[in-house]
Amino acid sequence: MNETDVKRIEVLSYVQQMLGELRWMAHSIDYPMLGYFIEMAYIESEDAIRSEREANSDRQKRDGAA
Repeated sequence: MNETDVKRIEVLSYVQQMLGELRWMAHSIDYPMLGYFIEMAYIESEDAIRSEREANSDRQKRDGAA
């Protein structure tokens, strides 16, 4: 995994962490719809992290097999 790949995953992980905190904050002040939309962004960040990791794994396999 190169430096750019690592940076992308680190940034996505940080965004996900912040979204988790924002989601909790929204629910704690009884704004469920806001919490819901933040939850959707949280789930999207999970998917993005998973996609990045899979792409990196596939790239490493391809580069290692060449």
